[in-house]
Amino acid sequence: MKTIDEQIHEWEPMIHYVVRHLNIHPNEQEDCAQIARIALWEALNRGCTLSKTYCFQRVRGAILNHQQKNARHLKHEVVAERIPEQCMTSERHLFDWLDEQRVKLSSRHFELLCHLIDGTEQTLTYSASRLRAYKADVQRELREDIYSKE
Repeated sequence: MKTIDEQIHEWEPMIHYVVRHLNIHPNEQEDCAQIARIALWEALNRGCTLSKTYCFQRVRGAILNHQQKNARHLKHEVVAERIPEQCMTSERHLFDWLDEQRVKLSSRHFELLCHLIDGTEQTLTYSASRLRAYKADVQRELREDIYSKE
C-alpha cells in the first residue's frame, strides 16, 4: 500500500498542469502547488479515492479558492486605508482630489489608486505581493502629502 506522500507525488504533473493553465503569477506558483497538495492530502485523510476527475476538480478548486481568498484579503486591506480620512472629511470633491494626485503621484501609483478606488486592482498584471508593495507606497506618499500640508 502506498503512503499518502507517494499518492500525492503521483499527482504532481496534474498539479503543475493546473497551475500553468490558470495563469498563476510565477511568484505564486509554488504557493498554489502547495495549496493543491494540501487539498489532496485532506481528501486522502478523509478516505477519498483519488480519481483523475476528482483530483483535477479538487486541485483546481483549491487553487481558485486560495486566489479568491487572497483577493478578498487584499481588498479588505485596501478598504481600511483606501483614501485618507482628511480628504473625505474636507469639502473637496473626490475628482478634484484625484486631479491633484495625478500631478503628485507617479503614473503607476496613480493608476493603482484609481483601480483601488474602483475595486478593480485584481485586473492589473501584478502579483498579490507586488500589489501590496505598490499599495503601501501609494499610502505612504498620500500620508506624506497630508502631513506636509499640516
